[in-house]
Amino acid sequence: MSDLSALQTAVSLATRERDAAAQRLAQARQGWLAAQVQLDQLDSYAQETQARWTVQAARCAPEIMVHHYQFMERLTHAIGLQTGTVAQQAGMVALLADRLRVAEMRRESLLQVYARRESAQRRALDRREQKISDEQAALQYRRLAGGVLGGI
Repeated sequence: MSDLSALQTAVSLATRERDAAAQRLAQARQGWLAAQVQLDQLDSYAQETQARWTVQAARCAPEIMVHHYQFMERLTHAIGLQTGTVAQQAGMVALLADRLRVAEMRRESLLQVYARRESAQRRALDRREQKISDEQAALQYRRLAGGVLGGI
């Protein structure tokens, strides 16, 4: 039974590792989603700002337009940085999803080994019990047959 106990411990550990991997993946997905939302907000803000300034460009002094262009360059730079962050987060999500798959496969394989060994032990126990039952039946038959034959 210690073989099954060791396997049960391994399955339990694999389950905890799988659960921890799932937790890390969920956190990474939340991080990716937050980064994506921030990128969408920056993108939307840049489009709104550009649309607003396109209408006002003809009426503004050149100095103000220079400041606007500088602001738009910084905003475009921020969008680029955020795009990199989103890509980095997406890579982390993919990596953690792979690790979760590996942890799940390991757990499933341990569960299969456990089930096979448990089934083998059950069959061995059933064979032992059947052998004992057969031996008792044979012994009882000999006693009965000996008593019947001895009485003739």
